[in-house]
Amino acid sequence: MSGTGEDKRSQLLAEIEEFSRSGPRASAEPAKPELHRETLAFPDLNKAQGVAPAAKAAASPVATPPPTLEAPSSLGAPAASSLLARLKQQAQSLQQGADQRDAEIEARAHQLSASIGAAFHYLDDLVKQLNIIKPAIPKEFVFPGNIVFAGMSWVEGAADFRMVPSATEDRRYESLTARFRIAAPQQIAVERDAIGIEPLRKTLHDYGIAFSVEEKQNARHQVERARFSFPCEIKAGFLIKADYEAGHLLLRTRNIDRFGMMEFRLRPEDLNQETLDELTKLFLGEKSRFLTMYRRSA
Repeated sequence: MSGTGEDKRSQLLAEIEEFSRSGPRASAEPAKPELHRETLAFPDLNKAQGVAPAAKAAASPVATPPPTLEAPSSLGAPAASSLLARLKQQAQSLQQGADQRDAEIEARAHQLSASIGAAFHYLDDLVKQLNIIKPAIPKEFVFPGNIVFAGMSWVEGAADFRMVPSATEDRRYESLTARFRIAAPQQIAVERDAIGIEPLRKTLHDYGIAFSVEEKQNARHQVERARFSFPCEIKAGFLIKADYEAGHLLLRTRNIDRFGMMEFRLRPEDLNQETLDELTKLFLGEKSRFLTMYRRSA
C-alpha cells in the first residue's frame, strides 16, 4: 500500500516537472469547437444531418446582403380586365360626360347673354331715333267698357339693361327693358253708376293709367254715380330676361298691341334681327307677324 502511494507521488511530481518544462500534454479526445452567436445556423431540414460539408458550411457562414424591395412600377400594371381598370374606365367616362355637359351649358349661357346684349344695342339705338321722329301710332286701343284710345303718337322712350351680379370680369347680361309712352292731346271722360265704379277704378289702376274721379251722392250720402277723367295716354314696355337655368329667354310685354300683359318664351337664336323688327312694328301699332311667329305662354 505504501509502495503504491509512493509510486503515485513520484509520478505526480514527474508530471508537474514535465508541465513546467513543456506545457500541458495533448489530450486524446478532440477539442470541442467554440460556438459564437454569429456562427449559429439552423439545420437544413431537406438534407441529412451530420454530413461533414454541411457542418463545415454551418461553421463558416457566408454573409448575405439584406433583401431589397422592388419599386412599385416594377410590379406591373393591373390587367385590363381587373376591377381597378374597369373602375378607372367608368370614372373617365363619367368625367368626360360631365365635362361635355359643362361645355354645353357654358356655350348656351354665352349665347343667351350675347343675344340680350345685341338686342339691347338694337333697341337703344331704335328708341333714340323714335324720340326724335315721334311717329304716329295708327292702332286704336280699346279699353274694357268700350273706351277707345286713338290718335296717339310716340312721346318718349328709353332702353336699359342689367348684368348678372358677379365678382369676375366675365359678366353676363341678365335682362333688358324698354319703356315708352304714347299719347294724344285729348282727355277721356267716362261715367259709371254705383255698381261700375269699383271695377273701373281697379282696371285703370292695373293698366297704370292716372285718373281723377268725381262722385255724386244722393240725399242719404250714398254714391250713385262717378265721373272718371284721365288722359289719352298709355305707358307701355317690355322685358326680356335670360333664364340661364332653363336655357331660354322670357319676353313679357305690358300694354303692347292691347291692354294687359303677354308672355312668351324664346330660344336665344330666336332673338334675331327679324324678331326685333317684328316686335318693333307690334309696339308701334303697325302690321306685324310677331304674334304668329311666337305663341303666348301666358
